[in-house]
Amino acid sequence: MFLKIFIIFYLFLITSVTFAIDCQTYQRQCASSEKYPIHLSFDDGPADVTATILDVLKKEKIKATFFVIANKVDCPVYKNACDAGDPNACYDLKICRENRKILQRVKNEGHMIGSHGYQHIHHSKLPPKKLRREIQRSKQVLKNYFSTQPPLFRLPYGDGWFNRQQYPDVLKALSEQGFQHIAWEMSAYDWRRSDQQGDKILNTVINEICTKKRGTILFHDGVHNQIKVGRLFTAANIGRWIPAMKCVAKFVPFQP
Repeated sequence: MFLKIFIIFYLFLITSVTFAIDCQTYQRQCASSEKYPIHLSFDDGPADVTATILDVLKKEKIKATFFVIANKVDCPVYKNACDAGDPNACYDLKICRENRKILQRVKNEGHMIGSHGYQHIHHSKLPPKKLRREIQRSKQVLKNYFSTQPPLFRLPYGDGWFNRQQYPDVLKALSEQGFQHIAWEMSAYDWRRSDQQGDKILNTVINEICTKKRGTILFHDGVHNQIKVGRLFTAANIGRWIPAMKCVAKFVPFQP
C-alpha cells in the first residue's frame, strides 16, 4: 500500500512540475525550426496510470487516440467467475470497474477511442472463425466507447497490417466487422525495458519526428498482459517529454 501511495504521489509531482526546455537543442537535431504535424496515440490500456497521462494531455491541450484491449473492461466475464467462487476474479472485477471509469473519462475529455483487440494476440495466427469472433467480441465490449464511425482498430504487434500481403484475411475480417484499421508511422519504443532510462525514449521520439516529419506516434499507457499496472516510466516522464516534443512538433487531432 505504501509503495502504491508513493508511486501515485511521485506521478502527481512529476506532472505538476514545469520543465525548462531548450528548444534549440531539439531543433538542431531536426536541422530545422519547422514544427511537424504529429498525432499522439496510446496502446494497451486502460491502466492505473492512464489518469496521469490524461492529466498531462489536458494541461498541454492535446487530443490523443487510445487503443483499448477490450478484455480489460469486459466486467461481466469477471463477475461470472467471481460469483462462481474465484477470488482472483473478484479482484479483477474491481479493477475492471475502475478501468471502465477511466475509459469513460478518456471519452468525456474528447480523446478518440479504438479497439486494440479483445486480447493482445497475433491475429494472423488465428483460424478464420476465431479471428472473426475475437474482432466481433472486442466490438461488442467497446461499442459504447467508440468515438468514430466507423470505429477504429489497431492490430497488436501490427500483425495483419505490416504483413498484410501474406495474411490478407486479417484486414478483410476487420472490414467485414465495420472497423477502420489505424497503424502508426512512429514509435517511442517505450515498452522496451532497456530504453526506460535517462532520455533514451525522448531522443528516439525526437529522431522519429525529425525523420518522418508527420504522422501518428505510438506510446503505451498499459501493459498488455496486466489488467491494472500500466507503463509507469511513460506516465512519470510524459509530462516533460511533450514540452520537448513541442519544440519540433505541432500536435494535431487524428482525422480518420
